[in-house]
Amino acid sequence: MMAVFGYLGCIILAIVFLRFLYGFIHNNGLPRNWPFVGMIPTLLLNLHRSHEIVAEVLKKSNGTFLYKGIWFSNSSFLLTSDPENVRYLLCTNSSTYLKGSEWLNQFDIFGEALFNSDGEAWKRHRKAFHAFLNHQQFRQSLSKMVQDHIEQGLVKVLECVSRRELVVNLQDLFVRYAFDIGCIMATGCNPRVLSIEFPENRFQKAMSDTMVAAFYRYVMPDTLWKMQSWLQIGKEKRRSEAWKALDDLLAEFISIQREKSNKEMASNPDEENDFNFLKCYLTGHEVTGPTPSDSLIRDNIIHFLFASDGTYSLVLTWFFYLLSKNPMVENKIREEVKRNLSLKEVGGILQVPSCFNELSKLTYLHAAFCETLRLCPPVPFEFRTSTKQDILPSGHRVDKNTRVLIGIHAMGRMECLWGEDCGEFKPERWITKDGKIKREAPSKFCAFLAGPRICPGKDLSFFLMKATAAAIIHNYNVHVIEGQKITPTNSVFYQMKEGLMVSIKNRWT
Repeated sequence: MMAVFGYLGCIILAIVFLRFLYGFIHNNGLPRNWPFVGMIPTLLLNLHRSHEIVAEVLKKSNGTFLYKGIWFSNSSFLLTSDPENVRYLLCTNSSTYLKGSEWLNQFDIFGEALFNSDGEAWKRHRKAFHAFLNHQQFRQSLSKMVQDHIEQGLVKVLECVSRRELVVNLQDLFVRYAFDIGCIMATGCNPRVLSIEFPENRFQKAMSDTMVAAFYRYVMPDTLWKMQSWLQIGKEKRRSEAWKALDDLLAEFISIQREKSNKEMASNPDEENDFNFLKCYLTGHEVTGPTPSDSLIRDNIIHFLFASDGTYSLVLTWFFYLLSKNPMVENKIREEVKRNLSLKEVGGILQVPSCFNELSKLTYLHAAFCETLRLCPPVPFEFRTSTKQDILPSGHRVDKNTRVLIGIHAMGRMECLWGEDCGEFKPERWITKDGKIKREAPSKFCAFLAGPRICPGKDLSFFLMKATAAAIIHNYNVHVIEGQKITPTNSVFYQMKEGLMVSIKNRWT
């Protein structure tokens, strides 16, 4: 009996000690700046909830907070969600706040692509992306390509899942779906990773390992990740393996498309069988200009695939998770689809959109995606480095080479920006009294960033998300399996750590 009481006493003392320690680490709810180690204890204690702690700290510090890392390391940064600061960083004074060398430390795997470049190089890459996405041939082929992929890829897999009463990871399914579409647009190849066999998705695994490593490189001392990289252990080892896997995959795509392009030019130089980004590069198309080196082609193709793999597929996942908690929203979307879209039969009973131009009529669905992006932006943070000493609108001093982190995820949870109901999923907040989409300032809603570097694929993302969601919601009931712990992983992407397990049931059977 004495042993039991002694054991309980130790537990009580341990709890008291931990609470005492926690009180010392926190300073009125804000991280305490300790001698030598800075605020790293708070970071380590909250690493399992990094996104939430950032939102809490920014709320308590009126939107801007200086995180201090270990004194001898380059791990300090200024964190902000103040819309005036965001406007200043991304729009008003964007020429001062660049990606810089610190960004390249995290994302050197992307090489010299649009994602990593500044100045004139960035302008050249952006011009090529804009020209491709707005090219008449791309726009003409987009609707047919997406429709074919919904009917021949997505619907076939969903039908099989429904018929066999399987439980599937919806996040993985959407990532596969997005990667197939992204590959067709970027390289002209369809890897067909979206199939009922669920083959290995080399790109997704490699990209996931890369983004996790990039997150830790940013928040941890340079010496720590550099040592891991030198020793080839932990996340740095997986990152190196991911880099090689991406290089091998992209070299394969380039080789296939080069051979295909050479054959087409030999048989019929004027023939335009398909229109993709890689083919434009290899043929010196007006969109991209003279054919550059394979390494530069590789860098921009990986950026194109990165944007496809890690953006709208994750938004679709969070969207269906939020719908599962808000069935009234799903019913409104279903009625809107039925009321506004022309539908055609597929396989006898299924009905899919037949005219994607009508997607613009789906105001409530568009609003639901805006609300999903507010709460669950695919990229929760944006990074910049100051090129000179400056003062932010909030009054915070920024020294040269200071790293600045914009808390996009935190901004969607600020009561001062969205009201006391900011934690609720309410598409109605995006609809005006006359039934149109409310346009919020990019400095308040910057899931697609703002200013010169606003995402060039914003409209394409909405198109793909609405086309996909309309087809699924009209034909299927998606049931989220109970008992799952839905938490985001520590990554540059806001993705679910363990995915989203669901069952899918055809509504017409």
